[in-house]
Amino acid sequence: MSASTSQSRATTAERRPVSPISMDDPADGVLPRFRTVLTSQPDAVAVAGPDRSLTYAGLAAEAAAVLRTIRQIDGVRGLDGPAASEGPARIAPQDPIALLHPHEPGAVSALLGILASGHPVVVLDPRTPPARLRLFVERSGASACVVHPDTAQAGGEVGGELLLADPDRADPAAVPQLWERLPDPGAAAALAFTSGSTGVPKVVINDHRMLVRDAWTNAIDTGCYGADDVVAHTLPLAFHAGLMVTVAGLVVGSRMELYDVRGSGIAGLPAWLHRVGATVMHSSPAILRAFVGTGPDPALLTGLRSLTIAGEAAHGRDVEAARALLPPGCVVRNRYGSSETGLIAEYPVAADHPPLSGPLPVGRPVGDTVLRIVAEDGTELPDGEPGVLTVTTAYLASGYWQDPENTATSFSANADGTRTFRTSDVGVFGPGPTGERVLRLLGRRDHSVKIRGYLVEPGEVDAALFALPDVTEAVTVAAARPGTDPESGSKRLVSYVVSTAEQPGAAEVRKALRQVLAGHMVPEAVVFLKALPRTDRGKLDRAALPEPPAIGGPETYGPMSDWEQAVADVWARALELETVGPDDDFFELGGDSLAAEAVLAATVSDLGVPASQVTATVLTEATTVRAYAARVRRTPDALSAVLVPLQRNGSRPPLFFVAGGGGLGVAFVAVSRRLGEDQPSYAIQMHGMERRGFPDWTVGRAARRNIAVLRTVQPHGPYLLAGHSYGGLLALEMAHRLRAAGEEVALLAILDSFPPDPTLHPAPEPRSLYRRLRAGIGLAATGWATPPGGGNYWRFYDLTSFIGRHHRGRPYPGRAVVLIADSPEKEQRSSWGPFLTGEWELVDVGGDHLSMLREPHATDVAAALTAAVRAALDHSPTPHA
Repeated sequence: MSASTSQSRATTAERRPVSPISMDDPADGVLPRFRTVLTSQPDAVAVAGPDRSLTYAGLAAEAAAVLRTIRQIDGVRGLDGPAASEGPARIAPQDPIALLHPHEPGAVSALLGILASGHPVVVLDPRTPPARLRLFVERSGASACVVHPDTAQAGGEVGGELLLADPDRADPAAVPQLWERLPDPGAAAALAFTSGSTGVPKVVINDHRMLVRDAWTNAIDTGCYGADDVVAHTLPLAFHAGLMVTVAGLVVGSRMELYDVRGSGIAGLPAWLHRVGATVMHSSPAILRAFVGTGPDPALLTGLRSLTIAGEAAHGRDVEAARALLPPGCVVRNRYGSSETGLIAEYPVAADHPPLSGPLPVGRPVGDTVLRIVAEDGTELPDGEPGVLTVTTAYLASGYWQDPENTATSFSANADGTRTFRTSDVGVFGPGPTGERVLRLLGRRDHSVKIRGYLVEPGEVDAALFALPDVTEAVTVAAARPGTDPESGSKRLVSYVVSTAEQPGAAEVRKALRQVLAGHMVPEAVVFLKALPRTDRGKLDRAALPEPPAIGGPETYGPMSDWEQAVADVWARALELETVGPDDDFFELGGDSLAAEAVLAATVSDLGVPASQVTATVLTEATTVRAYAARVRRTPDALSAVLVPLQRNGSRPPLFFVAGGGGLGVAFVAVSRRLGEDQPSYAIQMHGMERRGFPDWTVGRAARRNIAVLRTVQPHGPYLLAGHSYGGLLALEMAHRLRAAGEEVALLAILDSFPPDPTLHPAPEPRSLYRRLRAGIGLAATGWATPPGGGNYWRFYDLTSFIGRHHRGRPYPGRAVVLIADSPEKEQRSSWGPFLTGEWELVDVGGDHLSMLREPHATDVAAALTAAVRAALDHSPTPHA
């Protein structure tokens, strides 16, 4: 975001009519249909990202360059003579080729180049751990990987021959090679991974025909969009839905605008939609909830005419909240499909649809799809009776890669040339909200479960557990989260493990799993058993598994002070958990001697507690975060009572965090650890917090003191400042004063702070005369009370709340970024526009006002700060190491 208003992106040429896809096009495959689009509108924009855009002609030229690179290793000769390499082919004709590429236009041209080569593509996610990417590569047999310069290093860890997608090699004269040897339409075009009940990922084969057929149902048959539309593409290409949206854009002829939600956040999405002129937005219910939660200006959404949601169950309250922001002509489409089927059903919600509540139906079949509800024996069931859902159409997935047994079980051929897929979903047909016949989903036949919005197959977690050297038996189940309604759907993973290790540790197991699994797949609880319970027939008796430990979750946590939160972060790191509650027991969390040593060491190194206070006896006697935090205390000297070193080493200018009212510098440890080894960082907390002293009663006095402390570390700029809560006001004033002194402030980061406008600060709660007198005495005693673990924090909080409500700041012309968490005052905390007149942006991060500094949200905050620091230093006129 900047002080000026951005205009909508203009296309490089007026779009020309493109004949819509028909049901005849799938039979020919992707490349012939793309050639039709290219011939119709070569100079129209095909795909655009934040840094560049590609016309259809430009995209084809880049795709041809990727194709030529592939031909050099597969031995196929091109139109211009022999391949560059005259040696033997280094990959077989049907070997899959992986694609590891950031979410930018080059990923689309690289995808098209691989599809043109006839090799199946395996799209990899750059955010996935390399060990798991290697699993995908090994499972698919991919022998080469197309990479971007930014992903080349990760590609080297994945394995296979690296092929660089280089836009500078684009050659319009080579475009005819895209049609020189068209792939067989029935051949494998893309391989998509899904979880298998045995824990071994299944690989779904999508042929070229299915990709085009899915584009027809998504865009044309449902009336969702056409060649004149601008599609907001926010889904990663590695997600099957993201892959299908990409191919659909190419063969429909629309313009795709790429937006990286995971890297750029949700907050900037509304303004971006308006800027690029998006008419279609693809989303998931979770992203939609976050999107609505940012409070977007409806004026920024007036161009939308279709909003699709898919990937998990959608609820009426979410759709109703979105409908209140959308223009009258925009249709919300709840969609259902799978890797094996593509899109198969849709429930459209137009402007005249009555209000919705409860789970949404997935609607009616699209295109030529036939949906049936059958009993276990295959007998079709009448409406109102739940059963297994089957899908019949002309173009389904070809089956499972190198897995004839699962293919035969799930897919069957019919006499009329169609094929049927037997899903794992249980559904029922019945009347919908307006009386029409619709399909509703009731759950799954297998043990799959949604964890934080992700579908997880516990068997895949079991497979990772079995790969550990000491594990002989393991089973992972989904359990209701403690303190929540079992019917609410809030689940956690619990693994029951039989280990031969002499002293098995839950933290060690979780740490090993994090190397190969995504974070949402790592079990919160690990329970060690001597043997798994069995029935008299030797089968696993799930009902006899013991109750998992009653570990709390974020939903059940009570309030914690900054000191308790800092202690909880240390425990979470040692135990390999994302979060730990104030009353969770160290040993019930799976703590062992190694984890205990890690806690004790970090208590000294990270929290600054004297080693004499930190003994194993303290941990065995104070086994909860709350009790442990009360037993250990920081005893800093005069300087370290204000300045808290977080990360001393690194070649970049240090990043100075300014703590909020009542906040401790150690609260920034989790964020600082994720800034990278090359980023020094320090925290500045209020004078008097940890050693007796008079506090600063104005923003100006505090800023002057903080600058003096800051200069003991860094005498001159460029300075990087980040203030949380009240610390944001201090950081703003520090930036003003440093600039007035002739110093460069490269970046000012505001972390969920109220702007310096008293009208935006919440009014104090009404108090009786006695409570007002008591509060006044407390404020007078601020800085002369007890240290951490005592009752000093609330006095500083009240003091800074009072100061903030009476402080008015002035506009700041420098570079800034504002990070906003999810809190009741989100709108007020986002209203920085009048006070930031230079280049600035608003970034939405997870968590609330306090938990944004803790895991799992600290990772998002650190990523946003790292990006902002990099951009700031790139624009800094002052040389730096």
